[in-house]
Amino acid sequence: MRRFCSVFALILITSLCSAQETKQDFYKRSFVAYEGCEDSEDLERCYEVSFHEFLAKHINRKSLKDSIFFDAKKDTITVSANILYDEYGKVVKRHSRISNPINNHPDGLKGLLDSIPVVKPVLDRYNNGVAQSARNLFGFYLDKAKDTIVPILGYTPREIPFDIIEKVPVYKGCDESMDNENLKNCMNDKVRQLISKNFKTKLANKYKLKQGIQRIYVIFKIYTKGRVKDIVARGPHPEIEKEAIRVIKKIPRLTKPGYLRGKPVIVPFSIPIVFAVSK
Repeated sequence: MRRFCSVFALILITSLCSAQETKQDFYKRSFVAYEGCEDSEDLERCYEVSFHEFLAKHINRKSLKDSIFFDAKKDTITVSANILYDEYGKVVKRHSRISNPINNHPDGLKGLLDSIPVVKPVLDRYNNGVAQSARNLFGFYLDKAKDTIVPILGYTPREIPFDIIEKVPVYKGCDESMDNENLKNCMNDKVRQLISKNFKTKLANKYKLKQGIQRIYVIFKIYTKGRVKDIVARGPHPEIEKEAIRVIKKIPRLTKPGYLRGKPVIVPFSIPIVFAVSK
């Protein structure tokens, strides 16, 4: 028995060492190499700085810059980029997005996807290309005195979109060891269950909503202590909106807030409440 335990321990140690070695040696290039970053020791940081400069160059073009200056309500803007590169280093446009800070121009930055240069892709240990997403937030200062938009390096806004967050908030009862996608799905499921259990659909008849499918759009923010605040609802009747807000207030304090760069941040969250009205 003692011999068996010794053999088992040896196998276990060997397996752990092999797993660690495999993890370390899996990639020959673990992050995409942007133009000029091929020899950088920190490919991810070099990509972030280079892409920031790329964005600054393009949003300073007169037509887009003038629109940003006209519509921006603050002297800083945040641009989020979620770029999927395929195994050849080319942008997969249908799965990539650059957010637009200009409310009145929803497609203002969409055209930039065509201008992103081809990068050197992630490579596995056999030199095979591997697809990879690069998600970043970029800050810019609007210097109206000099008529230019200046990149702010290391900028972290107070609110981070759900699709960019480094680690999404953890709803009570969700396994925090899950990846972001599963944590999002878990939170969606938990919130829907809470709505289904507590929302008073009979109010639809009381306030004489028309027959058919009705939707209430709800937006709220998850703060750095895990509390849900700033709930806003848009629906077919003011009293129905109040009911949606009442229900969302029942969301318990989250186990963990969202994190970016290791720091807790505010995360906006939206969910529709959909129900059928029958006579």
